[in-house]
Amino acid sequence: MRWERPRPGRLVRNAIALIVSSAGSSIIGIVFWAFAAHLATPASVGRTTAEIAAMLLLSNLAQLSFGSIFERFLPVTGHLTAGFVRRAYATCLIFASILATVYVVTGFGHRFLPTAFIWRVLFVVSVVLWTIFALQDSVLIGLRASKWVAVENIAYSIAKLAILPSFVFLSAAHGIFVAWVAPLIFTNLAVTWYLFTRRIPEQMLTPAVSDLPSTRELIILAGAQYASLLTSVFVPSVVTLIVIDRLGAVANARYFLPAMIYSSLSLFTWGIIRSFLVEASTEPQALRAHANSALRVLAILIIPSVVLGCIFAPQFLGVFGHSYEANGTTLMRMLLLSFPGVSVMIFYSTFAWLDRRVWSMTLRNLATNSLYLLVVIVLIRHHGIDAIGIAALVNSAFTVILFLPASIKRYRQTAALSTEPII
Repeated sequence: MRWERPRPGRLVRNAIALIVSSAGSSIIGIVFWAFAAHLATPASVGRTTAEIAAMLLLSNLAQLSFGSIFERFLPVTGHLTAGFVRRAYATCLIFASILATVYVVTGFGHRFLPTAFIWRVLFVVSVVLWTIFALQDSVLIGLRASKWVAVENIAYSIAKLAILPSFVFLSAAHGIFVAWVAPLIFTNLAVTWYLFTRRIPEQMLTPAVSDLPSTRELIILAGAQYASLLTSVFVPSVVTLIVIDRLGAVANARYFLPAMIYSSLSLFTWGIIRSFLVEASTEPQALRAHANSALRVLAILIIPSVVLGCIFAPQFLGVFGHSYEANGTTLMRMLLLSFPGVSVMIFYSTFAWLDRRVWSMTLRNLATNSLYLLVVIVLIRHHGIDAIGIAALVNSAFTVILFLPASIKRYRQTAALSTEPII
């Protein structure tokens, strides 16, 4: 009997597309910040990273958990897709405008936001633009068009890198931020056109499934995910603000770069899990096969990344300059060593969404991230930015305790639900 090599399933193909998207964006992002570190002073880089962190935080809050909702339910919304996406967009964009305006007016960002009115307006606009940018990625993923996420994100990354020197030349203080924001206008227009003229109309040719959540259940799911967002996404942004407040802008630049590399690995992992969620939602009868595919890809990604990252941490950070290498190597290694534990929680999140029991994940996230933030606050004065790495290791161990038993139990249950292989 002739052996035939199995072809990768849609989950793997979409996961690879998202990994390529994250890898391409991350590599270009590293080059972007390497140029920024050489073109601008550490203080300017530190202020800009704080401004970008605030923008990302507000955008994440403004999305109202619709990113996860799109990925869980768009595969089965059928003819209801266009109306569902439009209402979500409108709600999130209005909330983004209000949230960013309140943030600026109340002075939360007074330590790093420019004082001129035009720059503060630009900050509000940037939050709205990034909200669209993030939501449309989730729409593409939910509609199983992940390859366009890679195209969009890499094109955006190349564009911001290309215009960086010019904008820094025009404004040493604000050029980095403007280069970060300006390409969003063109990428958002292009993807919005594709979604509403091509991909969404194709999805609407099929009827919606009968087990879509009611409005009440959707609010409960969104509320649980939003609470999880406030603990898992909000905490890193708060840490950035703590660093810049306790240790200064230069220390924040040295923290930001190792954290950016660590976050890139997290994005790769979430790309796999997001593809897992979409395929498991579309084909629940093949849940075990999809879970096995996701686990294999996770292992192939995480193990070499952590090992090589720890070995070559000084060389990676040396790209940005000797100061970043000397002060950030230990932190980067601790962050990478903490990642396998955190990946357990990431894997569990798919089952929480499939079972529509997101609150169980949220409560566990609240416990682990509260501990993480507490350790950072207690140790940062004595250990500097290395306190963040210590907190990450403590958080990782606690995450394994809370999530691993539940993950193993739920994985074993998938055997009873799966009836067909994925090739």
